[in-house]
Amino acid sequence: MAVYLVTGAAGFIGANYVHLLTGWEPDAQVVAVDYVGFAGNMANLDPVIDQVSFERVDIADPAAMETIYRRYRPDYVVNFAAESHNDRAILGPGAFMRSNALGAQVMAECSRIVGVTAHVHVSTIEVYGELAAGQRWFTERSPLNAKTPYSAAKAAGDQIVRAYMATYPELDIRMTHCANNYGPYQLPEKLIPLAVTNLLRGKKVPVYGDGLQSRDWLHVADHCSAVHRVLHADLDPIPAAAGTDPGLLPIFDISARREVTNLDIARRVVTALDLDPQEWIEHIPDRPNHDRRYLIDPAKLETDLQWRPEHEFEAGIAETVAWYIEHRDWWETIIAAKGELGFDWSQMGPAPAH
Repeated sequence: MAVYLVTGAAGFIGANYVHLLTGWEPDAQVVAVDYVGFAGNMANLDPVIDQVSFERVDIADPAAMETIYRRYRPDYVVNFAAESHNDRAILGPGAFMRSNALGAQVMAECSRIVGVTAHVHVSTIEVYGELAAGQRWFTERSPLNAKTPYSAAKAAGDQIVRAYMATYPELDIRMTHCANNYGPYQLPEKLIPLAVTNLLRGKKVPVYGDGLQSRDWLHVADHCSAVHRVLHADLDPIPAAAGTDPGLLPIFDISARREVTNLDIARRVVTALDLDPQEWIEHIPDRPNHDRRYLIDPAKLETDLQWRPEHEFEAGIAETVAWYIEHRDWWETIIAAKGELGFDWSQMGPAPAH
């Protein structure tokens, strides 16, 4: 029986992966790890909680994580755990550095010293920074050029994992970068669930600046299937040439090749609820240092691992909006506990000192 250790399992993408994994491999043992921080939510695991072993642990705690590894002896590790909201990272970057950089190192080290069959470190398109004018997309060969506290913390984790790839060849560690995800169980601080939950409460959809920031959109289930494909891929050893060519490292960029502006996303959500975008969208001050445009090219994943997304964009957005309509209790409980999750940068002062 295969043993999977999935971190960030109570978060948006991690929970979706655990849901799918229990269906893909019903005989596997799934160890779901999460410290249930701001973006974690135990209710995300309610549909599968009887099928997993849950451990409330901080991945940046080396002793606690080594104990988990030695207790369960995982064959496969997928590290989704991350603090992942740019707005909150601007106001309080410390937690992001801990989870996204130190946590990545602790996880890689535990996999190295205890031993696993394969380990996937899940990262983000944002480590590449902002596309230059005239540049089509980023690839696995693109330099890391993160420009926000969140993406810089993820890039630091990437650099650590790349160092482990090069230094410890006996450790089978892989990495993915994903486009913007959408789908069920996403915390309503992100654009699509924020838009839906605002509209269902008679509130307008806030759009930063002119709303023409362009993003690469990927259904969370397609992201999860790609991560699983990478985890189980039969890869060749890392060649010496990877020292100067990161495209030869076991890194795979995940995209559905769907570029859409934030404003268009907001319009699609408003229209899905049979409302008028001109009436229900409001433009608010942009956040500091907001990336204008980024996309990634999934050609390596498509060619080497024969992966393709299954969710058509328009249908996926409609299904996502319907999910939030049908699961009002889920998000109302979150908002009651955490308060309003949208940001108004015209009202923001400096972050408190810690």
